[in-house]
Amino acid sequence: MKKLFSLPVFLLLTFFSFGQYSAGVRLGMNLSTITGQYSEDDEMKKGWTGGLVFGLVGNYEFTDMISLDAELLFSTIGGQYKFSYDEGGDGERSLLADGVEYKFTEHFHYLQLPVMAKFTFGTDFKFYGIIGPYFGYAMSGHYKYGGDTWDEPNKGKIKFKEGTSTSNDVLYLDPEDFRRFDLGLNVGGGVGKEIGPGTLEAELRFGMGFLDHNKFDNKDDKPEDYKAFKNICIGITVAYLYDLSK
Repeated sequence: MKKLFSLPVFLLLTFFSFGQYSAGVRLGMNLSTITGQYSEDDEMKKGWTGGLVFGLVGNYEFTDMISLDAELLFSTIGGQYKFSYDEGGDGERSLLADGVEYKFTEHFHYLQLPVMAKFTFGTDFKFYGIIGPYFGYAMSGHYKYGGDTWDEPNKGKIKFKEGTSTSNDVLYLDPEDFRRFDLGLNVGGGVGKEIGPGTLEAELRFGMGFLDHNKFDNKDDKPEDYKAFKNICIGITVAYLYDLSK
């Protein structure tokens, strides 16, 4: 794992050593959700939630059209789940039509290292496309849970360690059962224009995780009709890069 994280960092540092390179900052927001289900009877309705993304970006140009981006980002990715219980008092879960609606939202704070090929064309306005893998690690998290009849939802932290919560402000996720590391693919595109000493970029990016949040010792441990819980993210960001090779 250390080698995987070392590669993008090494590439970022390399940009400051030779060649046509630029570096800057990126800032924006994510819209994300988490796919998956435990069984066919899973009645939770999944939704999207928003979060911040920001960090450093470096770009190395091989030609005017082809370059390599390496980034170090702090990214908030999560999901929202809605379900209800019927009002008959028997405690059975029902669809959202008749019962009291509950909503659970979770956010995971990832350190991400994307490495992407970048293809640029144009003169005044430079349009580009990107594609490449990203590596992520969930450093922390938080959640919010409440019902439509509650005055205030419960809020708390997510901690990645074995434990049992004795209050409503901590949710423990055992690292033996929950995967903090994420690997996925980014695709997207944007437009850039030289403004002042650097280039201002606006970008739309789609990220898809490949790894299940849940760990299983073997396939037989998975529930019947289980579908993997994976990150899906749409990022809308702006970046400003300085040409450091001049």
